[in-house]
Amino acid sequence: MNKQELVDAVAAKTGDSKVGTGETIDAVIAAIMGELTRCS
Repeated sequence: MNKQELVDAVAAKTGDSKVGTGETIDAVIAAIMGELTRCS
């Protein structure tokens, strides 16, 4: 599954817009990457 497929799937499940869902997923990934970078 690529990022766009993830966005499509989450947007379909939540009923939110694809743009909003994409922004949320970007924020989650950034937070995870920030923590991983900080911890390593």
